[in-house]
Amino acid sequence: MTVSADTSTPRVVLVTGALGSAADAASIGRALATGFARRGWDVALQRSHGAPRAAADALVAEVAALGRRAAVLDADPALEADAAALVAACGEALGRPACAVFVSASAGADDAHTVDGASLAAALARNVTAPLALARALADATPDAARDDETLRACAIHVLDQALFHPAPAQLSHALMQAALNRATSALALALAPKVRVAALVRGHAPHADDIAAAACYLASAPGVTGATLTVDGGEHLVPPAAGPNEPRGCGLSAAARAALRARTPI
Repeated sequence: MTVSADTSTPRVVLVTGALGSAADAASIGRALATGFARRGWDVALQRSHGAPRAAADALVAEVAALGRRAAVLDADPALEADAAALVAACGEALGRPACAVFVSASAGADDAHTVDGASLAAALARNVTAPLALARALADATPDAARDDETLRACAIHVLDQALFHPAPAQLSHALMQAALNRATSALALALAPKVRVAALVRGHAPHADDIAAAACYLASAPGVTGATLTVDGGEHLVPPAAGPNEPRGCGLSAAARAALRARTPI
């Protein structure tokens, strides 16, 4: 995917999840940071408390090598207050963000037998409450003049995963929150318009992380897109997951049918 951008006026993007402990989220976060930088954006990087400082310094250096500014903001994305304060911290470090990218992450393992209020609350705080607070803070920071001036508007992007299409029995809370955040995307798009556009991006295992970054950069620069969910997974959502021990007998497709679908699906 090729995304053109006007780099004459610097813009700032706030990326969460770029410096977390999960390898896949960190890989996507790095691709997002460098992808936006290549397109003329300055980049604010949220770093979870306790995450290695060396990784943060290395990513800042990568962004700087691309000719853009970068800043590291320490915050716990599971805390609503921290998430809400990120936009103001970004403004102080680099300037008002024109885009905020929230990368969702698993909040732990549970299933129908072990799920309880605590596990649901943890997943809700990390993957629903935090991005809602982030989007609200982005709207508050966006000037009222953006109602009439498209160039002043902001964009919030929620990066989801395959649990939206194929919920894993062993990660029930996470699957529920992916569905909730996807639904919240369209609701927020209505509530925050026209100052802020809101979109979701569903990632998969197959595409390169740079594909996700290119899609996010497109959404950030597409004034006609809001309330939409873009899937970038090489067709992974079309393929039923492999049968597991928790799948009821007689449910779904046969193993042969699954294999045939996978063989025909471009991954």
